[in-house]
Order: sequence, then C-alpha cells, then structure tokens
Amino acid sequence: MLNLKAIAVAAALTLSTAGLAMAAEGSAMDALTSATTVSFKTVTAAELNPLSPGYEQVDLDSLKARIQGSPALLAQLESFGATLDDVVGITGTDETDVTILVQG
Repeated sequence: MLNLKAIAVAAALTLSTAGLAMAAEGSAMDALTSATTVSFKTVTAAELNPLSPGYEQVDLDSLKARIQGSPALLAQLESFGATLDDVVGITGTDETDVTILVQG
C-alpha cells in the first residue's frame, strides 16, 4: 500500500510545478542562496505529507533551476546519488542551513 501512496505522491508532484518545503523563519528557497550548509535527504511519500505543520508550497521548477545554476550544488546533488528529477522539496532550519529533499 505504501508503494501506491509513493506512486500517487510522485505523480502529483510530477503533474504540478509545486512541491513541498518546510519553512522555519522566512523561506527555505530564499535561504538557499545564502546558506552555509546545504545537505540532502531522501524522503518517502509519508514524509511528504502536505498536512504536516510547517510545510509550504515551493515552485519545483525554480528550485531545480537554482540548483542547476550552481555547479557546486549540482555536484553535491550528484554526489548524493540523485538527479534534478529526484528533487521534491526543500526545508530550512534557518537562513544558513537548508536541506534539499529528494524522492526515495
């Protein structure tokens, strides 16, 4: 059953340009350009619950464009074993620490 949910979430994220991001103070997307720490995390469909508190919609095309426009970020993503197509969101604890979420 979890596999069906994962497929449904993946399909919904693919059909929409909006993904999910957890925001603390401010926007995690804004923090991406000034973050001193960028990490990557593999997430499951259960973790991409839009009803969770703190989640906000993010334009995935913009997020992917920012990653693609930064050779360092793109190299980190590839070192993590993921591609731009795997990116499903971003989360931030503050303006210096963000995590890019990849579909697992």
